[in-house]
Amino acid sequence: MYLVASPQKPVARLLATVTAALEGGISVVQLRDKGAYSREEQVAAGRGLRDLANRFGVPFLANDDPELARRLDADGVHVGRDDPSPRIARAVLGSKAIIGVTVYGKPGEESKAAESGADYLACGPFFPSPTKPEEPLLPLQILDAVVHRSTLPVFAIGGVNAENAGLLARHRVAGVAVVSAIMDAPDPRQATEAIRRAFSEASRR
Repeated sequence: MYLVASPQKPVARLLATVTAALEGGISVVQLRDKGAYSREEQVAAGRGLRDLANRFGVPFLANDDPELARRLDADGVHVGRDDPSPRIARAVLGSKAIIGVTVYGKPGEESKAAESGADYLACGPFFPSPTKPEEPLLPLQILDAVVHRSTLPVFAIGGVNAENAGLLARHRVAGVAVVSAIMDAPDPRQATEAIRRAFSEASRR
């Protein structure tokens, strides 16, 4: 389970939400800030999340920006089509960094990402997503094709919740990346546990 942490104010609220999610079993934390935070808030959030991730023994990644990841002493970065390439991210962050790449279902993206130094892929959305409501939904056949072609672990992202996590698990993804279903939940720990349980139970079938 991969938590993409969207900004909450004050930063202390963000840290409380992510703490609860970590207690519920999150295994990766990413900070995704598209301009909601001031520079000072972004640094406070990033450093707070890094410390939390260290305490729970899970990786902490920044979204989009390898230089920000370096400043925050993050374990890595996740990049999409409009961000610096995985090769650039690797050059900035070094050989031990975790580099994630978003793919969009086109043949060749997976091998290109792997050759450029990526460690894992994310693909989606397959369900309506409050985080990116304008993004067209992909058919699940696309997910099957990406998983089949990829030599790297593939995470499904976009509209993931406890109702559909099990379905995604049956498509042989390595995991699910979650934003709103945890960040906006009244009880983030309970929401995390429910998604993790649904995914795990379906994976064992």
